[in-house]
Amino acid sequence: MGIAVGSIGMSLNDFCACTPREFHSIYRNWERMRMRDPWEQTRFLACCVLQPYSKKTLKVTDVCRFSWDAERKATAPAAESTRERFEMLKKRMEEKE
Repeated sequence: MGIAVGSIGMSLNDFCACTPREFHSIYRNWERMRMRDPWEQTRFLACCVLQPYSKKTLKVTDVCRFSWDAERKATAPAAESTRERFEMLKKRMEEKE
């Protein structure tokens, strides 16, 4: 309750009306905004500063890796984006219309 009311800024009534799942979502978003975003910005700036001095193209994960990078990779496998896939999706949308 201390984090909800004191740090996040929820009213006591809002906190009491939340389910544990709702509060977990609120807390995760607050944590991300409060903790991760400044580190992500710092890492991006460091990558931009170091890029002119590197012979290869740097990725932000080459500069610094965080524990949530592995978490992001494990939870959201990205579909390969290709021209063929684009055409297939375009055709699928045209069929729906």
